[in-house]
Amino acid sequence: MTFTSVSSECRGLILVVCSVILLMYLYVLLRIRLLGRPWKDYVLPGVAALACFALWQMMSMIQEGDLVPSGPVPLALLLPGLVLLLVYAVYLQLRLLGLERRTLSAVSVKEAFDRLPLGLAFYSEEGIPIMVNESMQEISRRLYGKSVSDAAAFWAALRRNTTESLLPEDEALVHGRGGEVYSVKRRILEINGRPVRELTALDIRREHALTRELKNRRIRAGHLNRRLKALMGTIEYVTMNRELLALKRALHDNIGQCILTAKRYLYSPRSVDKERMLSFWRENMRHLINDRQEEWELPYYVISKEADRLGINLQIIGELPDDPKRIPIVDAAISVHIGNVLKHADGTEATVTVTQKDGRYVMVFTNNGRLPDGEIEEKGGLLNLRREVEAAGGEMEISTRPAFEMRITI
Repeated sequence: MTFTSVSSECRGLILVVCSVILLMYLYVLLRIRLLGRPWKDYVLPGVAALACFALWQMMSMIQEGDLVPSGPVPLALLLPGLVLLLVYAVYLQLRLLGLERRTLSAVSVKEAFDRLPLGLAFYSEEGIPIMVNESMQEISRRLYGKSVSDAAAFWAALRRNTTESLLPEDEALVHGRGGEVYSVKRRILEINGRPVRELTALDIRREHALTRELKNRRIRAGHLNRRLKALMGTIEYVTMNRELLALKRALHDNIGQCILTAKRYLYSPRSVDKERMLSFWRENMRHLINDRQEEWELPYYVISKEADRLGINLQIIGELPDDPKRIPIVDAAISVHIGNVLKHADGTEATVTVTQKDGRYVMVFTNNGRLPDGEIEEKGGLLNLRREVEAAGGEMEISTRPAFEMRITI
């Protein structure tokens, strides 16, 4: 049986099979090209493709009546030949599939680029996109309802819509309609001597929420810290009052014993050691007539202990006021200064220099910490301190250059 002896429909079916095999070989050659294989890998697939094309061309011309074969074209040779070409094409497809899995090619790089969860885009100085992965396109569609066609305009829109005003000029933080928070960064790279812009975008909604929660917790911790400091000061005073009460009670008991001993001596002088009784009386009288203050009774004792607890070396140069009306103001000023040295200046030493002039005290507060970044905004402790100083008829001045200095006159 020959090719020309079968029906026209049968010849058309064989021609279709040959066309499919030919397309498979063309696809094989294209994949070899994309994989960047050496020239020797083209030889056998190329020969097979040419043979398949020759068969297809011959059968097509016979089918159209443009060619009358000089001899018979037996199907016993034609069909096995097509089967061998089909088997070899399938073998090449499988072999190239294995090579693609083991070989890094432009196609695999592009596929990996598109599958990145990180939004990534490269574009020229004029804003023409060079490579934009699917994640970046999706971010653009969610934010602005369109894909990235002008990367420079896309970056400008991100900068306009950023929610953080203190970000560097190469960063943007944009909130999406669905609660997304995109952090976008831009870099300028040099590739083959030409500047190329790179954009990276990532949804950081979880990190952003955690950052806000941490900020709120720090604020609450600051309030608790101030309350604890106030409580510690109160506990210090309560402890001193308790110790003072214990001393008074002990002194009261001792005087009571002295009176009982004296009464027994008056009734029966021989039953009491006279010298021991007199020594007991002298010891108790010494406590009553002693005018020297105990350490805990001195002004500013609590604030000095607080500085030691916080790891701040408090240095007082000069004599602090001992007037009861001035002590609370000075005590508050030292407390605020210690807190600011610890929280804002990261210092370890707080110095207060005191001078007197015409009945007025001038106190200069300095520290060994870092300088403020700019002008100090008075709030919280500083604002309350200024109100106390001015309410008492004093003055308060703050300067940051060439070094931090707070000057209070009362």
